[in-house]
Amino acid sequence: MFYNVDHSFWYIAAYWTAATTIFGASLHTAIQLLRIEIGFAQEIVVVVVSALAALVPAIGPYLAFVVGMYLLYRMADTSLGAVVGAVFITRAIAVIIALGLLRVMVALGLLPE
Repeated sequence: MFYNVDHSFWYIAAYWTAATTIFGASLHTAIQLLRIEIGFAQEIVVVVVSALAALVPAIGPYLAFVVGMYLLYRMADTSLGAVVGAVFITRAIAVIIALGLLRVMVALGLLPE
């Protein structure tokens, strides 16, 4: 169905929700670390629109961060360097969270080694 695999809609929806949650938490942490002034509603818009961009086949995972940078730059009153730094920190935090969750799932026997 998606990306030339035969996963159900509910599988893809659960995967997208988990990825969006991890991305949202990571972006929120990065914004707080860099003290970027942005409202909570605007932050939610950045996360949801970026997550929707991630659904584009083939380039979605890369496009999501570009869309996130653009929206964050347009909504926040800060420099482009701070926005790019926030997105890079977001990627690093998201990778750490994802690897931690992967280790937990392997330890619990939910995934093979």
